[in-house]
Amino acid sequence: MIEKPIVASANGSRLAVQIYGSGQPLVCIHAPGIGMINFSRLAGLAEHFQLILPDLPGHGASAPLPIPFTMADLSETLEETVHALGHKQVVVMGYSQGAPLALEWCLRHPGSIAGLVLISGFSEVNEWYLHSRFYLAEAIAKLGGVRLLARSTAASHLDKQADRERWIAHASRTDAKSLHHLYTIGHRYRCTERLHEITRPVLLVYGQEDKHMHPYGKLMEKHLPQARMVAIPGVKHQIVTRAAEPLGHLCKEFIGSFSVSPFDPT
Repeated sequence: MIEKPIVASANGSRLAVQIYGSGQPLVCIHAPGIGMINFSRLAGLAEHFQLILPDLPGHGASAPLPIPFTMADLSETLEETVHALGHKQVVVMGYSQGAPLALEWCLRHPGSIAGLVLISGFSEVNEWYLHSRFYLAEAIAKLGGVRLLARSTAASHLDKQADRERWIAHASRTDAKSLHHLYTIGHRYRCTERLHEITRPVLLVYGQEDKHMHPYGKLMEKHLPQARMVAIPGVKHQIVTRAAEPLGHLCKEFIGSFSVSPFDPT
């Protein structure tokens, strides 16, 4: 187990990466403005998989990418990072806006992806609820409100003050210009028409109380050839912290269903 972040050079960038455990590599892509600490409650998965937790460019100890960058640029950075770490094929977990980034990565490099776990995710933004959340986040980030956003996400994801303070300390290291641009490209991103190209197994996970997001899951389930949608009771959007235990069970079951006989990586 590597307890301190290592730095992997990738695509002209340098990403800070935390690695736990061994076995099937599971790369976890965090939501904007948070960083690898987004997955702190899922550390128990390291007993079954090798958890690879990168800080996206401009987050934590990772260097920013030159602006403007695209979702494709981010996916190439992740692709180069996992290869720099010695992996040819990984399972990818994407949370919130990390989900469309995971989809873009799989569309560009299907041979590198064994399967996808998409949590509270979307393949496009098509209604007022998510539009409004993006517009607000973009405005706050443009005004340099990184710490305000960090406090907001900490409060929604965690109850204990000590946990919140650790979260805020990490999330507050986010570069404001990178964050604003990341929200902007995530808001505009759309890959629904290409989802049929993804032939890997996909697990779509939503909070049962996160009803505004359910249509996004149903849309992806309709267009992805090998997708299954699951709703976890008693939780809203913040599944990675508020429902870490049931999410962990779902991941173990899902990845175990295909990792014994992995798909042809070619």
